Amino acid sequence: MGLCIEREARGEPYEGQVAVGTVILERVDHRDWDGKTIHEVIMRPWQFSWTMPEAGADYYNEAIMIVRSWPAEYRRRNALRDCCAIAKGLLLGSIPRDQELAAAHCCQYLNPKLAADTRAKWLASGMTTIKKIGNHEFFAS
Repeated sequence: MGLCIEREARGEPYEGQVAVGTVILERVDHRDWDGKTIHEVIMRPWQFSWTMPEAGADYYNEAIMIVRSWPAEYRRRNALRDCCAIAKGLLLGSIPRDQELAAAHCCQYLNPKLAADTRAKWLASGMTTIKKIGNHEFFAS
């Protein structure tokens, strides 16, 4: 979960990283078709940008390299350690989920600068914007 937060929200404010973690946990808790575990939710095709072809093979392959060399990469990458601490805090409850996103069972987000077409489709389908944090907009049905 920490790696997913890092891949999706590295460079975003703390609140945005917590929000991505909240989305992951809300999907586990409220959307059975995404998966029943964190791993299933994260690895479901087309759910997180870093796992999609549009992210580029290099970005995905970097994630594979991080996993294969986890102890060294964890020590070396401050952003990864920070995101793992957020994931751990969310799982243990010492960091609360984003209340607005959890109340809406928010389960979709994107960077509207990079995915304007997707944003337009979501809004046309009746989804509403819950909030914007950093470069991401969060949506719910």
